[in-house]
Amino acid sequence: MFPPQIQRVIDQVDRLRETVDDHWQIPRDEAALLAQLVRLGRCVSICEIGASYGFSTLHLAAAALENGGRVHSLEHDPKKVAATNKHLGEAGLADVATVYPGDARATLKGMNPGSSFDFVFIDAQKSQSFDYLEAIWPLLAPTATLVTDNTTTHADELASFVAHLRSRPGVRSCHVPVGNGFELTIRRTELLG
Repeated sequence: MFPPQIQRVIDQVDRLRETVDDHWQIPRDEAALLAQLVRLGRCVSICEIGASYGFSTLHLAAAALENGGRVHSLEHDPKKVAATNKHLGEAGLADVATVYPGDARATLKGMNPGSSFDFVFIDAQKSQSFDYLEAIWPLLAPTATLVTDNTTTHADELASFVAHLRSRPGVRSCHVPVGNGFELTIRRTELLG
């Protein structure tokens, strides 16, 4: 699916699950689908909220590279920021992805209002999902894809968030039962009128 150098690092990060307690990563099938969505949408400005050790970041960055795009990944844990940067470097993707340390909500609010993300992956603190959505919404491109992880594994916790997301004007959204389950949302401003 990816060039050997990138695939080798992806496999290495995947094996971390066996040895690191705080290694939250999406399953392989979900990561592969994320990369395909980026490719399919020809997305070039990608935001990831919650990198952990960089498994999903590597998939997003590899797909972004094919599209001539970039990934902006937000991670609050300094240890995970360092690990993700290390993995991106080993994969030859350091020039394709930037990992921002700190609170994602504050980082997003501090971004240039001219930023325009055409793909967003949210896989962070579920209790802060509403805050992430409100912070990222003004930074979305007129047509954008938003993927929210864990809508199967955390269905009860995310139920009101998913309902809110689906009720927003200009969106089409559905549950995708792959991996941890995710909500796939397409925002298109032309749907508003």
